Amino acid sequence: MDFPLGPVERVGANTAERTPCPNRIGALEKIIRSYPEKRGEFVLEPTLGMTFDSLGEGYDFYNLYSWEHGFGVRYGKSRLNPQRTKTMQEIVCWCSGKPAGENTRSCRCECPAMIRLLRTEDNGWYITEQRVRHNHSLSVTCAEKVYWPSHKHIDVYTKDLVRQLRENNINIGKVYSIIGSLFGGVGNVPFTKRTLKNLCGRISKEQADDDVKKTIEVFAEIGSKDREFTYRVLADSDSRIKNLMWPNGSSRMQYKYFRDVITFDITYRTNLYDMPFGLFVGLNKHFQSIILGGVLLRDEQTESFEWVFSKFGQMMDGNAPKTILTDQSRAMELAIRNILPGTVHIWCKWHVLKKAKE
Repeated sequence: MDFPLGPVERVGANTAERTPCPNRIGALEKIIRSYPEKRGEFVLEPTLGMTFDSLGEGYDFYNLYSWEHGFGVRYGKSRLNPQRTKTMQEIVCWCSGKPAGENTRSCRCECPAMIRLLRTEDNGWYITEQRVRHNHSLSVTCAEKVYWPSHKHIDVYTKDLVRQLRENNINIGKVYSIIGSLFGGVGNVPFTKRTLKNLCGRISKEQADDDVKKTIEVFAEIGSKDREFTYRVLADSDSRIKNLMWPNGSSRMQYKYFRDVITFDITYRTNLYDMPFGLFVGLNKHFQSIILGGVLLRDEQTESFEWVFSKFGQMMDGNAPKTILTDQSRAMELAIRNILPGTVHIWCKWHVLKKAKE
C-alpha cells in the first residue's frame, strides 16, 4: 500500500478489492516502523493520500486511531457510480449527525470529525479528506473507551482463545479474567463483559448442531455395545434439544435391586451450554454410591422436572423409587407430587444445612 505521488483516478466498475501484494508495505506497518523515529504522543495518524487494499482495512485503521484518541467510529455517507459500485465512503465519528428526535438520549451532536475514502484505479482506497476536530469531550480511560460500539469488536486471535477456553468448560468470569491478564488488567480489556457473553453465546450456538450430531453418534456407539443402554430426548418448537436423559445397562440393572432410596441433584450450569445437569444416584448394599442416570435440562421449571421423573420411571421399567432426596426446589417438589405420588419425598440434609448457614 504505497502512498500515491500524484492524483489517483477513481473507478467503480470493478467491485473486487485490490489484491494484496507481499512486497507492498501497509499503512499500519509503515506507521509502526516509523514511530521510534518521531516518538509522538500517539502512534497512529491518518494522512491524506494514505492507501489501503480494502475498505475494511481503512475502517480498521481509523478505528485503531479512534481508540488512541478516545472516540468511536462508524460508516457514514457513501456514493455509487452508474454501475452501482461504491466509489466513495466516509468513516465518521460516532457522534456525527443529528439525534433521531428531540428530547432523546443520544450522543449524536453533529461532530465533524471524519475521513473520506475514494476508490483507486487498481481497486484500492485512499484518504482524500480528513477532519480532526471534535465538538465533544473524548474518552480518556480504557474503561470509558470500551463503551464506544466500534470498540466492542473482539479480534480473531482473542476469539480463538475464548473458543478454546469455553471448550474446556471455563466459565465466562474466568475467561474475562484470563483475557484481562493478557492486557495488563481487566480495566484495559478493549471490550465489555457483555460483549464477551454475546460472543460465548454465538460460539455455543455454532457448536450446538455439531455437538448434537456427535452426541447421538456416541449414544449409538454405546448402544451397540450395551443393549440395555437407552436415552430420551425432548425437543422444543424449533426442533432444538430441550432436555436429554440417559441411563446405561448397568444403572438399569442395579436400580432393580437398589431403588429403596435415591437422590436427584442438579449442578448449576457448569457446562459449556449453561444447562443444568442432573444426576440420579443410589446406594448399593456396600454403601457405595451408584449412578443411575444423567440428564441435561434447558431450565428448572416444573414442566421440565415432570418430564424428567416421568421418563426416568419409563426407562426403569415403570418402577418408581420408594424414597427420593432432593434440594428444596419448589418446582421439583411439585413435579414429584404430580408424577411420583407413591414416592416419599425428603429434603436432603446437606442442602438444608447449607441454606441455613446462608
